[in-house]
Amino acid sequence: MMIILPLNSQHDRKGFDCGNDDLNRWFSQVARQHKDRGVSSTFVAATDNTNAEVLGYYAITVAELMNVDLPEQYRKRLPEKVPVFRLGRLGVSVRYKGQRIGESLLFDAIDRITRISQEVGGVGIVVNAKPSSIDFYKQYGFELMSDHPLKLFLPI
Repeated sequence: MMIILPLNSQHDRKGFDCGNDDLNRWFSQVARQHKDRGVSSTFVAATDNTNAEVLGYYAITVAELMNVDLPEQYRKRLPEKVPVFRLGRLGVSVRYKGQRIGESLLFDAIDRITRISQEVGGVGIVVNAKPSSIDFYKQYGFELMSDHPLKLFLPI
């Protein structure tokens, strides 16, 4: 059993290890500050409401893209600047790799962003992927963007 919850002070951010020092450092030192300051929101996978252990996490924020940076088929009838959501971070604990937690987190993020976009607008989701993660995102419909080889886009 796994649930996905907004990050709170009970979650063990210091003990989390996804095998990537940058993602670990961001989660332990920055995620809570960004939430408190309205910069981004972080959501964690946990076994239940009371367990402090974090199985994985993702962070989302709002962003703006230039139309010309979108994959070509999405540029028509859109303004020069378009609102999007950025999936800024996604990490899974090394203890739980291979259990499809990353997939569950991604699906939760897509579902959450889709619901929010129906209320406030937004044309898609952007990810700045690590080179080793590009194929992960592409298998779920994300497409490479024209402006950078590690940026991917998913229309919503």
